[in-house]
Amino acid sequence: MKVCFFAHYSITNSDGATLSMYNIIDEMLRRGIEVVVVLANTRSLEGRIAEGKIKFIVAPLYGMRMDLNKKTPMTQVKFFVKSICNSIQKRKIEKVLKSENIDIIHINGLDSSIGAEIAQKLKIPYVWHIRQFMEADLGKKLFREKYVYRLVARASSVIAISKDVQAKFEPLLGRKVDLVYNGVPVEKYKLEDVIRFESQATRMLLAGRISVQKGQMDAIKAVELLMRRGIGNVSLTLVGQGESKEYLEYVKSYVKEHKLEQKICILEHHDDLRELRRQCDIGLTCSKKEAFGRVTVENMLAKMLVIGANTGGTLEIVEDGYNGLLYEEGNPESLVNQIEYTMSHRDKAQQMIEQGFIQVIEDFSIKRVVDQVLNLYKLIDSRITI
Repeated sequence: MKVCFFAHYSITNSDGATLSMYNIIDEMLRRGIEVVVVLANTRSLEGRIAEGKIKFIVAPLYGMRMDLNKKTPMTQVKFFVKSICNSIQKRKIEKVLKSENIDIIHINGLDSSIGAEIAQKLKIPYVWHIRQFMEADLGKKLFREKYVYRLVARASSVIAISKDVQAKFEPLLGRKVDLVYNGVPVEKYKLEDVIRFESQATRMLLAGRISVQKGQMDAIKAVELLMRRGIGNVSLTLVGQGESKEYLEYVKSYVKEHKLEQKICILEHHDDLRELRRQCDIGLTCSKKEAFGRVTVENMLAKMLVIGANTGGTLEIVEDGYNGLLYEEGNPESLVNQIEYTMSHRDKAQQMIEQGFIQVIEDFSIKRVVDQVLNLYKLIDSRITI
């Protein structure tokens, strides 16, 4: 069997949606499935290319997601030009794929229409894997959205990574959307030899791109409130690239102006997030609305106590008081209350950590994800054998 994945446009190839795609690919390769990947650039993929296990088709495709706050006539013109450039690349990709004998085209995320158009032209069934809300989590909208959604609706299977994403797109597309929760390679993120809340100082980590949607300001203001309450034995590390220079500067300026530099560290890049997790007690998810919450699952596997905003996919992972804690999104004081609770109920925190660890291994392994995806492939084409 041979599957062609169309990656959504990514500058770094290290965002959650792209990592999740490669986790699926790695598990498929282990099962003897051939994989081809179409993508815009090979940044951060040198190791994979050297391995030679995946055939990469690199085409300089443009991403077709528009910022909600930049919907101007000039923006429309720019994206129209981008779509023409993508059409030129589409013909080149078609030519290569014609000789590859592809069984399934798997489109990773909402972006351009290229993968579906090629699938229809070559008469190959396609699966569309929706990994985002778009407006709520990314602050973006698709160029020619109605046209793209018509193509999504015609897919042989549409996959959502959470019930919340499923609930948005089923009525929008007017069709069934299959639920396959995200998963991660357990062994890669699992930390068992750690003891949390061992010292009096509580260390918190918030990993993910630095943007309005990821809610870093909730965490920063929570630290500020803790300081005002006389609770100084706490620190916060933010790890992630700034979505824009302006917003990153705003965050840095806020930390400096409010004299929080001794308590808050901002790292735009870190080579070893696993080691950073080893050093921290609490993993925060402060997003306005996560489509799933991959980082939340990674934190649970690292045996950190997770505290998440009570929205989106986070609600489908975290059960308040059982395997983690929830706070009211956008309300730093609510977050402070949960942090304080954790600091004064350390035995309970350890219990929640253990429950979260067990749940992730049972419910969110990449093996389970691939089992479900392959079952969908079989429903599409009974001739497919795994």
